[in-house]
Amino acid sequence: MKFFIKTLIALIISAMIFPSCEENGNGENPDNNSNTVEVTDDITEVTTWSGDSIYVIKIYDFYVNNTLSIQPGAIIKFHPDGPDMTIGSGGTIIAKGTSDNPVIFTSWRDDEHGGDTNGDEDITSPASKDWGRIGTNGNNGSEFEYCEFYYGGESSYNSTLEVYGSNIKVNNCIFAHNDGGDPTGWYGVLDATNAESNCEIKNNVFYDNIRPLSVSLTVQIDDSNLFSNPDDHSEGNQYNGIFVESMNDVAHALSWTETEVAFVIDDNDWWIREGGSLTLADNVCLKFRSDSEIVLNETNAIINYNGPGVVFTSYKDDSRKGDTNGDGDITSPGDNDWNGIYDNLTSTYKNWSNIYYDSH
Repeated sequence: MKFFIKTLIALIISAMIFPSCEENGNGENPDNNSNTVEVTDDITEVTTWSGDSIYVIKIYDFYVNNTLSIQPGAIIKFHPDGPDMTIGSGGTIIAKGTSDNPVIFTSWRDDEHGGDTNGDEDITSPASKDWGRIGTNGNNGSEFEYCEFYYGGESSYNSTLEVYGSNIKVNNCIFAHNDGGDPTGWYGVLDATNAESNCEIKNNVFYDNIRPLSVSLTVQIDDSNLFSNPDDHSEGNQYNGIFVESMNDVAHALSWTETEVAFVIDDNDWWIREGGSLTLADNVCLKFRSDSEIVLNETNAIINYNGPGVVFTSYKDDSRKGDTNGDGDITSPGDNDWNGIYDNLTSTYKNWSNIYYDSH
């Protein structure tokens, strides 16, 4: 009996001093005094990440091959050994925070969110490109609601979140201190150049990035996104614009109503086909890179082309929607900076009064 009591007391003391590691889906807690969970295996089963935990990605090729639900308040930090999160076959990420309790995706060196996870006090500081990106990889249905993305961009095109697939939502999110400096000058921090049908990008905030946003011609862009720091509107992005991937033609109704920044076009043969249209809100600005042009194959291909404040101009034109090419005053706009707007029905270039610096 005495032996039993002594053994029981020893077990209780041991449990108090050495509590068991918390497990959550596929990780274990490396720090017995916190809710930090190391992620070292792919997601292969339906998994939930708790809102009271910090998840450190420490697997280099980390794949989400089933449904991963991330609760409000969860913090995901990317270790140098695990810079990316990729959705694999059958996988989805449902990351839904709240306005008061967002989901955070950030660097292992970020002490502001979740504390000093790497245990080096203030020896290291976070910076853009500390980690790579989250890629949807052609898989459908992921949702990012009230999420915050910091210090990413060490990826193929320097993006932090790649939207590639259908029915993907990115709403009410913050993208700050990321890279987005793809050397080809195209892909943004939020890269939706491969976005397909029914993707939403609304009510997001972008600041202190290089290029904030790139989109395909399937994405309807309203005026709800913000391209500056809400607390300091002078802090925008280096190339403050929406970069449009126009390899495909427009054969559907497309609407652009964003007025804070310009839409940037880089295509020498972008057609608005029969049955297609582009609707512009008042004060929308389209900027064109060298040799770019739009070809119209519909009488009313561009709806509200002459609305108040609507302009078509050079990528170098800083007087309209700011310094979109990010070079300060090194370059200035001039005639022949871009081709123009070609009407295929009349075989002529448009000479609207709100077209600037084209070749016609």
